[in-house]
Amino acid sequence: MPTLETTLRDLEHLTGRTLPVDNLDLLLDWVKGEVKGFDPKTGALKIELNDTNRPDLWTVEGIARQLKGGKSPSGRAWENILAREKESGFSPEIRVNPTVSGIRPVIGGFIARGPALGDDGLAQLIQTQERLSEIYGRKRADVAIGIYPLKTLRFPLLYEAVSPDSVSFVPLGFDASLSLRDILEHHPKGKTYKSLLSSREAYPLLRNEDGTVLSFPPIINARHTGEVTAPDSELFVEATGFDQGRVTLVLNILAANLFDRGFTLTPVTVRENGKSIRYPQLRGPDILVPADLPVRVTGEDIDPEIFRQKLLDYGYDAVEVQPDGYLVRAPFYRDDILHPVDCVEDFLISRGYDSFAPTLPSSFTVGKEDPARAPEETVRRLMTGLGFQEILSNILTSIEKNTTDLGRPSDTTVEIDNPVSRQYGVVRSTLLPFLLSSETQSSRFPYPHRLFEVGEVLEKTTGGSSVVREKMLFSGLLSHPQASLSELAGMVFEVLRHMGFEPALSALETAPYISGRSGALQLSGHSQPVGEIGEVHPEWLERWGIRMPTVLFEIELSKIYPGLYEKKK
Repeated sequence: MPTLETTLRDLEHLTGRTLPVDNLDLLLDWVKGEVKGFDPKTGALKIELNDTNRPDLWTVEGIARQLKGGKSPSGRAWENILAREKESGFSPEIRVNPTVSGIRPVIGGFIARGPALGDDGLAQLIQTQERLSEIYGRKRADVAIGIYPLKTLRFPLLYEAVSPDSVSFVPLGFDASLSLRDILEHHPKGKTYKSLLSSREAYPLLRNEDGTVLSFPPIINARHTGEVTAPDSELFVEATGFDQGRVTLVLNILAANLFDRGFTLTPVTVRENGKSIRYPQLRGPDILVPADLPVRVTGEDIDPEIFRQKLLDYGYDAVEVQPDGYLVRAPFYRDDILHPVDCVEDFLISRGYDSFAPTLPSSFTVGKEDPARAPEETVRRLMTGLGFQEILSNILTSIEKNTTDLGRPSDTTVEIDNPVSRQYGVVRSTLLPFLLSSETQSSRFPYPHRLFEVGEVLEKTTGGSSVVREKMLFSGLLSHPQASLSELAGMVFEVLRHMGFEPALSALETAPYISGRSGALQLSGHSQPVGEIGEVHPEWLERWGIRMPTVLFEIELSKIYPGLYEKKK
């Protein structure tokens, strides 16, 4: 869970009130957090959040804002956040060159003017930058943030892709000029994030109007243009990535945080191929909460006016009571409100956990194991006895990892309508890529490697109408210098015999296996194959970065035990 380091002094400054430490845990219920450490001498405070779906709360400004009911500590209304732009008429732009398409295509930014950051403000800004980039941005793969003193910028800015050896500049922390390629090889940040760009033929670059380099996203800022200090009072904030929604959220959070510290914002317009978009985007989504939903969720009669007021107290921008429900507008710095039930949850948090009347259970039941779990537990016990280690992987994955990286078609893959990111855009239809991914990361450990997983997958089927079929799979991997089909097949056959079946192999030619070194698994009493096994082709081993001979198998338990598993969603 995210842990935030701040000072009690800064939290009190942002909330505008004295906060007794012995009562702080109770207040932090509003953000699902708790105090993990406090030093009375220095005032250093550690807060651990018990929920990870609200990146805006990974910051001291976000926590202070929520404790104040979503209101700015200065008392300024959100509609005044862009007042400076109206006064000055200044309209800065970032012009995007099509060369960044497919490399790191999305960029956005804004300008913030206000009081000097100070030591507390600078420390929190850097901490927020790192936390959002590392956790929410998946170690800068999805989102990376750059912050600059405004005095070094000359608009319009140019965002483009260039040859790795064509541009040199002095990066932060260095005195000498390095090419983009050399930065990846010699700079500490370049070494850490090299994998994000090393396979590209061109690298992204952000420049001033006069051609001066500002940064090499997502790696490092230029030293003479990108070093922010405590006295700075005019800043430029940008974010780059692949998904516009994620970039927008990060910029919205940083905009709200700087506004809370007394800054006024000027938006920046991004122009590309005749289209334009402006950041930050300060209007949250509208959600209709059905009139009866709060009653159905809570089991209580809820006064509409109380429901409305508690959501406003919790930071919602607007709540309108309508005949068919409540039309609510979520805060622009949140993206976790995905369903009307989320609004009811916020209402209950705002009302207070102590508002629930405790009740004793009215009935007593005895639990027992689901019969469908019995084959899974048998498999786990047998595989563990054979020296295999179990892994647990995500149900959501990318289309590339799920099928393309196995050399198989994707026409049965179940796609998500509104994925959080392209990394989690489909539901897995096989466990094999996750075994290969684990093996890729295990090369430094002693061989042999024996891995297995038991888990659900989904596949799309076609007929009179499209349906989604749930399957329970049992998959495994064997990797060492002499790994072979016959070795792994012997182990798998023994497991199947112990489960009461007589296995056999029939011919099978499919990626990613070596031709003639793979087969379909047949069982006595089953007319159709129930699985596959084979030695992975060297070409696919190279693509995955696996250096040892590797054998895979996958068995569909839901075919072996159709009465337990067969479902249609």
